[in-house]
Amino acid sequence: AWGELQSAELLRAGGRYASALFHCHLAVEKALKSLYMERHCKDAPLTHDLLQIALHIQDVWTKEEKMLFADLTEYAVAARYDDPFWAEREATDENVRGRLERINTLFSTLFHAS
Repeated sequence: AWGELQSAELLRAGGRYASALFHCHLAVEKALKSLYMERHCKDAPLTHDLLQIALHIQDVWTKEEKMLFADLTEYAVAARYDDPFWAEREATDENVRGRLERINTLFSTLFHAS
């Protein structure tokens, strides 16, 4: 998860915003799935839907966290299939920086609480 987050940061620095958002999704997906496997001692659900994975963990999530999971799930598809309308709206330096900050905060919470 940390490696994907570093990849997202490097892609953002290089101006590859759509790819950075895709790696933001991968980072959170890996973090949530590892947390799920740690807590349940079994394989994580076979989905890329971050909110669905998070709800299987059975933690209480804030509204902001749920929104982050939903947004990042959208990015997993839109970034891979080069949707120009999505890219114009979402794949910006400001948006990537904001997501990276939120993910770093989420990771601090997840990895210090488990």
